[in-house]
Amino acid sequence: MNRGRSRGNQRRGNSSPGAGGGRQSPRPRDQPPPDRPYPSPGYTGNNSKEVKSASSSAHERDGYSLSAPSGSKELHMGAQRKQVGETTGMVGGEGVALDSTMKLSMSCQKSETHLPPKSSDCGPSLSKGPQTTGSHNVSENYERPAVFDPFDICPPKTSIPIVLKPPLLVKNRERRNEIKRSVEAQNGFVLRSGMVLLKGCISLDDQVKIVKVCRGLGLGPGGFYQPGYRDGAKLHLKMMCLGKNWDPETSEYGDQRPIDGTRPPIIPLEFNQLVEKAIKNSHSLIGNECKAGSVEDILPWMIPNLCIVNFYSSSGRLGLHQDRDESPESLDKGLPVVSFSIGDAAEFLYGDERDVEKAEKIVLESGDILIFGGKSRHVFHGVTAIKPNTAPKALQEATNLRPGRLNLTFREY
Repeated sequence: MNRGRSRGNQRRGNSSPGAGGGRQSPRPRDQPPPDRPYPSPGYTGNNSKEVKSASSSAHERDGYSLSAPSGSKELHMGAQRKQVGETTGMVGGEGVALDSTMKLSMSCQKSETHLPPKSSDCGPSLSKGPQTTGSHNVSENYERPAVFDPFDICPPKTSIPIVLKPPLLVKNRERRNEIKRSVEAQNGFVLRSGMVLLKGCISLDDQVKIVKVCRGLGLGPGGFYQPGYRDGAKLHLKMMCLGKNWDPETSEYGDQRPIDGTRPPIIPLEFNQLVEKAIKNSHSLIGNECKAGSVEDILPWMIPNLCIVNFYSSSGRLGLHQDRDESPESLDKGLPVVSFSIGDAAEFLYGDERDVEKAEKIVLESGDILIFGGKSRHVFHGVTAIKPNTAPKALQEATNLRPGRLNLTFREY
């Protein structure tokens, strides 16, 4: 026992800086010089900035998900081992035996490798959830789907404004416009074979119901978000899918939204009833103009099982494109696309080529329904501009719909 103490005292004496007599014990490779200050609690080594910058570039590159780079784990663990080495070197200077110091270092390293990485080491995470412990597959915490702030197409009013009753002249004018739209809807316009425009086909009451239903669905799982691509490009609209999900990145339909794994809400029954009514009105209109043949040969019947809901802001737009992502059977039969317009009016282009100069232009107002199928199923179409302050005042008062256009396009996959 006395021999053990004397050896311990000798070892402590030899390890002290400036001690005379005896050979100094070698300093571990990672041990700092004795005059180096003890590292601060937030110290993570010289590699912490490299890890953070690598993580930030991964976030910008992927666009949607934030995943830690493959080398960040080794850099982080190296920084931890360096910190532990510095700590044990200082403890050794206090007089702890060398073999105990090595055991303490190994124990600390083993304990630290089972700690999840700090958010400051790998950048901020886009999702919150339980951390996965263990030294393996640490980057799984940063591969979770992104979390989106819900987009409200009808934000609540911050204060109660003083609403003046509209003059009798304004009420009469709106009533006349409502009657005019209903008459035009009964007649409608056949723009080309298989393409019909029904003006004012959706009543004001139905418009209010559609806006309120879309608002409720848009705030829930699978609701409105801004679609984009992995290169960082964003579409100039907010989107929500019903029935089936359409992914702009792959131009494919699926049962879940890949960006966050949510399932799209089902199509409300009231929406399908309005689509059925619109197709019947279109068949009546086509039958009056085309006496020969079956109207379904010109505009086939369809039962929608998917709907894409887009909200265009005042600066929203959509370039000329074709809707060709449905099933081959649906495309071969020419099953139509039925489009509802609600809110501000939009300038709508359509044509046989992706050329703005050669395209025809019409204005789609709130309550209009556009149908294109049959020979017009693959027509190029797009939205070039939104006309601000053109939404019905009664619709805005009843729903507080944002400035912009709400568009629902129904299809059968």
